[in-house]
Amino acid sequence: MLNRRQEQLIKLLTEKKDWMTSRELAGYLHVTDRTIRSDVDAVNRQGECPLIESNVRKGYRAVQDAWQEPKAALTPGLPQTPGTRCIYIIQKLLFENRELNLTDLQSQIYVSDSSIQNDLKRIRRMIEPYPGLRLVSSRECISLQGDEVSKRRFYRELLVAEVQENFLNLNRLAHLYRHFDLIEVKDIFVKVLEEYDYSIHESLFSMLILHAGTSIERIRTCHYIQPEEEQQGLKETIEYQISRTFFERISDRLHLEIQEGEITMFALVIMGRRASNYASDHIRLGEKWLNIRRLMEDALARLKEVFGVDFGGDEDLAAGLKIHIHGLVERVKNQVVLEDIFLEEIKQKYPLVFEMGVCIVSYLEEQLQIRIGDMESGFIALHLGAASERMNSVRKYRVVMIMPHNQVFSEMCEKRILELYRERMEIVRKCSYFEEEEIRLLEPDLVLTTFPIEHKLNIPTVSISLFVDPETEASILQALNQLDKKRFRLEFTSHMGHLIRKEHYYQDLDAQTPEEVIRCLCRGLEKEGIVDSDYQEIVLERERMTPTSFANALAIPHAFRAYASRSTIAVAQLRSPIQWGTFEVRLVMLFAINEGDQRMIKIFFDWVSDIVSRPEELARLTERCSYEEFIERVME
Repeated sequence: MLNRRQEQLIKLLTEKKDWMTSRELAGYLHVTDRTIRSDVDAVNRQGECPLIESNVRKGYRAVQDAWQEPKAALTPGLPQTPGTRCIYIIQKLLFENRELNLTDLQSQIYVSDSSIQNDLKRIRRMIEPYPGLRLVSSRECISLQGDEVSKRRFYRELLVAEVQENFLNLNRLAHLYRHFDLIEVKDIFVKVLEEYDYSIHESLFSMLILHAGTSIERIRTCHYIQPEEEQQGLKETIEYQISRTFFERISDRLHLEIQEGEITMFALVIMGRRASNYASDHIRLGEKWLNIRRLMEDALARLKEVFGVDFGGDEDLAAGLKIHIHGLVERVKNQVVLEDIFLEEIKQKYPLVFEMGVCIVSYLEEQLQIRIGDMESGFIALHLGAASERMNSVRKYRVVMIMPHNQVFSEMCEKRILELYRERMEIVRKCSYFEEEEIRLLEPDLVLTTFPIEHKLNIPTVSISLFVDPETEASILQALNQLDKKRFRLEFTSHMGHLIRKEHYYQDLDAQTPEEVIRCLCRGLEKEGIVDSDYQEIVLERERMTPTSFANALAIPHAFRAYASRSTIAVAQLRSPIQWGTFEVRLVMLFAINEGDQRMIKIFFDWVSDIVSRPEELARLTERCSYEEFIERVME
């Protein structure tokens, strides 16, 4: 059996996919060259053939065919990129550990001390807009110091960045259903909806399709929902008819036997909040009767208590959770375990949302005195992620106005400000005086005041004129832009850190033409199944329209109307500059986008626009360096 250091050695070599000298490995693992040689021998004794090959001059590398086996020995779900590591560390600091031992952290996530120090630098930059927060080092430990309100606000805004217009993307999740085509299932459902002239709210549609897909996956293995007592009047509803027609067509298409419980359950899911009229608030577990509505409400209250995120007003979430908890209790009673379809996908891509799902399951286990499977956390996380996206899609900055009693002038001032900035802000309270605790409880993003005030709250405060003169307009606009900048920084850190991966980073690429570079980067993506074989031709076609070079440094080739299985940025640091259009280019970043990640295009190009406008930063970014150094420069 391998020890932790030997597992870490395998991880380093499999991620590098190239030779590493014993000195390099010894530096990463803080041991001697001799220990590295002993560990390599120990690893190679584990298999029928060597897992690590050695070369006197080059050092060591993982044997290609053995890559997958040692990776499986490592703990699943560990953060693999700088972006995911930052979120992992923040999550632990916020909710698990008051202090985090850095030596233990290295052992947990298998990275070097220098990588963790770089991650901590990124986290410090992430919390810069929150004056109430600071990262404090003490001996070998790190802690996040600050008031609870600032911590909760930081978490909520990280959550906003995590799910921003990007949650429950069917194209990305479809490949997880291996035995049927989820997109075809979606098309069948859409056709049925059209025939019944029935509309589904866009924010609920993806959840419905995933519910249908999971039902089909379960039916394939002969796991059925047991129907409860017949709900009076349910069969007369249009939702029931839609559900029956849908499953009849699925049965014909996939040759599956559909039972009544599946039709009933899906009808309730289609109904959303109106399902409460047909789904009982009570269910029996053993000798006890459980009030499902109260359980759901108390679970959401626990969520607010722990994370500071209030879903209390989302009736669609309440209805979805109520139905899910009904099914969960039935599965526990019948000892049915949900199949692990997309648990790891949710864990890796949406760790904050998943943690909220775990919190609710933990609460239910505590109340029901039963063991609930991990997969239930993933399904509940889907409900919470969809609710987060609904909440964030209409989110404007919350503003409190401090104004005198003069009603006429106050109303004129408010009306003028809303005329100018209605799309970006909402006024949640108007006060004639400032009371610090009252304002703190409102948790506004911005305070506008017509008279000078001093306070200790970490909330931007702008002095304005009742007559909203040009200086006032400029001050408010500047404050809103600063809030945008803070939000962008969190989105950028949350997403960009996931996109640039080590296996698609070319530190010293020797190429003579743009076409050579593009073909090289696309081949790497194609080899891993991220893009199709025709992707490079589509990128080259776009390049012929007009070169994608910027200034004398950077090119960002990309494709129109062609998508990747997962969003990725392939990076090439060129050995020598090459002519790319009218510019000489030293750095190439090829952006391959998943269809569900449209917002990432804006984030990426906003960043490119910003970096090109800062020549010194651009020059530093284009200097040849290691993957770790490049990520550090990008995230600054």
